[in-house]
Amino acid sequence: MFSYNSLSLYLQIIINLVLCTGLILLIKERGKTKLPVIILLSGEFMLELTDLAGRLMKLNTFNTYNYTLSQFFGLMILTVIYSNYYIQLSRELRWMIYCYAILVLLTNVLYVQGDTQITFYSNIITSIIICSYASSYFMKIIREGRTDRDMFIVNIIVFLFFSIECLISTTYNFLISNHLNWVAPIWLFRGFLLLFFYIAFINLGCGVGKIRIR
Repeated sequence: MFSYNSLSLYLQIIINLVLCTGLILLIKERGKTKLPVIILLSGEFMLELTDLAGRLMKLNTFNTYNYTLSQFFGLMILTVIYSNYYIQLSRELRWMIYCYAILVLLTNVLYVQGDTQITFYSNIITSIIICSYASSYFMKIIREGRTDRDMFIVNIIVFLFFSIECLISTTYNFLISNHLNWVAPIWLFRGFLLLFFYIAFINLGCGVGKIRIR
């Protein structure tokens, strides 16, 4: 029977293989309209690969830094993707979100470097912002009465994943410091959602040429 550690390791390896394969497919197809999706997946692939390497070398600090960087990068690039493909965001609102993302990144990095008790309460707001993007898209399709299947799937996964991220951010110290049997199922569930998140965006990228850009 597999242990939680081995299951999570295999899941990490699968996630990296999926990201690598998806990027090869998207780059081979080319097309400027899918550039934001390629940037999202490329950045996440580097973070996931670094996280896996750190785990194999038993460098646990990588995981904390990568979690911080992933939140920052996710908010930045998802703001670009949503403003391109899903909803209309004013330039002023986008810049406010970018500035907030940079401020949160600096704050979280200082917490880690200062060896302070690690909390990511600020990421609750990050997760809520991204969930609001998906919610705005759902409101849009209710008003218009039509949607694209790939976009709809992406938004469901985005909403589910960042809802879980919001909960994780409230209990991060508990989840990294308590017994594995208590917290591992939560991290595994997050890992599977993350895998579906990447698959959904790879699928979106493969069909993004058919999508009318805003």
